[in-house]
Amino acid sequence: MKIEIKDSRFCIFFIVISFVTTILLLSYYELSFAQKDNGNDEEEDEDDKDKDKLVVKAHINLKNIDLEKTKFIRVVGFINGEDIKQDIPISSIDNTNKKTLDVDLKTDIENEIVEADTPDEFFVCAYQVEDNILTKNNVLPKFDCNEGDLLHIDKPTEISLFKSESQVYSKSQAVYESSLNAINNNINSNIVKIKIYVPLADKKDTEKLKIGAMIKGQIKSEVIEDVQAELDESGDTIKRIFTFDRNTDVGKIEIGDRYHACVSSNDLRPPEGTECEKRLIIHLDKPNSLPAR
Repeated sequence: MKIEIKDSRFCIFFIVISFVTTILLLSYYELSFAQKDNGNDEEEDEDDKDKDKLVVKAHINLKNIDLEKTKFIRVVGFINGEDIKQDIPISSIDNTNKKTLDVDLKTDIENEIVEADTPDEFFVCAYQVEDNILTKNNVLPKFDCNEGDLLHIDKPTEISLFKSESQVYSKSQAVYESSLNAINNNINSNIVKIKIYVPLADKKDTEKLKIGAMIKGQIKSEVIEDVQAELDESGDTIKRIFTFDRNTDVGKIEIGDRYHACVSSNDLRPPEGTECEKRLIIHLDKPNSLPAR
């Protein structure tokens, strides 16, 4: 009888252990499934969030950036009527085996000014910002800019910056160096003015538009709510002056620095809902002018 009691106790113990183990395994699998499900939900939420976004993917060539001296990279642009600005700390970039930094610049596909379509124009610039942002040894802080047309709405349009063959920086540096020997190189203005012209002789029915201007990583814009009222007073051209502090968090604005201007409106179609142009700063004592279309 004693052996039977021991056997029965052993059987009960084995059943209890098996039951507890089964419960624990089921709980583990349910938790793992829930975590995977939550992960998938988060990915789906992220996809849903970006579903109505227009994306320009900027490829920044890190081989042409002095990462040891750089504090952060400023990426700035005007895309589909929206100002874009991102600061990317160098400490956040894993550059061990990385030759290119990819930056997704996202805007709404449709806003109150314009709905994105091909081949709308845009620009993107990247600035290498050091701890000491003062212009040193007559050398401008390194930067690069590129402009293009939207090629896709449902997937990213790609653009490259700091490519070895880019002449953007060298052209600015050459103009800056030439200005150092000019008669007016002692101008001590603390501001720089950019005057943007938007000719509308071919688009006189335009009702609303947005103008954007960028210099040295700083971007300003203005929405013209009633274009018709201004055209009645000024003829067939909208004009705006944007004033920038010459001392910026990227460096001092100098003669030779490149600036961009864009104008956006659905009323500008065809051909594009956004048009952009660029020039180099040549005046510190009076406005630098640029027709945006």
